[in-house]
Amino acid sequence: MTNDFRHQFWKQQIQTSMIVCVGVVAAAMAMIWISTYDLDMAIRIRGVILAAGISGILAPLGSAYAIRQNSRHLALHLQYERLANSDDLTGLANRRCFNRRGAARLASAGRSQTALLLVDIDWFKRVNDMHGHEAGDDVLCHVAQTLIHAAPDGALIARLGGEEFTVMCEISGPAELTRLAEKLRRATEATHIIYHGEVIRVTISLGLAIARPGDTLSALLSRADKALYGAKDHGRNQFSVAA
Repeated sequence: MTNDFRHQFWKQQIQTSMIVCVGVVAAAMAMIWISTYDLDMAIRIRGVILAAGISGILAPLGSAYAIRQNSRHLALHLQYERLANSDDLTGLANRRCFNRRGAARLASAGRSQTALLLVDIDWFKRVNDMHGHEAGDDVLCHVAQTLIHAAPDGALIARLGGEEFTVMCEISGPAELTRLAEKLRRATEATHIIYHGEVIRVTISLGLAIARPGDTLSALLSRADKALYGAKDHGRNQFSVAA
């Protein structure tokens, strides 16, 4: 998409240059015509004014056209970037964006520790089966908003796909991580969704992992995923910390 934007940008630059060149060439031809023929002074003056006018009109038109077209393509480029990096339904970062930004966070981690919380909505398939996919979409958006409001400032929150989310943030240690996990769990459990007059109760299970020196994002996700399965195996609506 970035290459397409660059192509369109340079295409517009060429078109603008052509418009300006037409103005310059037209003005130059008028000047040559004026100097070639034996014309009286009044005609010469009018010719010079006409040539200058042609150039003066077409050049600003070319600049205005360029500004308009470049603004349009910049807006399209930003829209493409948003679509490429955001989940359409929840507005959270998508997996592609998380993979890029998450790896960058690990690479630039300072003294504080980087933690990953892998979040899975409990019994989500039942919601879809009993209430339909629109209700399922409402649940996904509900959980996304809960994570946004309950997660710490600066956290990277993403929807990885399906009913799986992740929260990546800096922590001071394991105690802060478990407090955060319990906060997210309680916040989700405490609110219910009303769909067509029916109450849908939502809970989540979480797998927690703290980055180790030299960890890749894939390794961190793998440990959090194993912890998540542990939370599910023990009854759901709880969290488990990776060994």
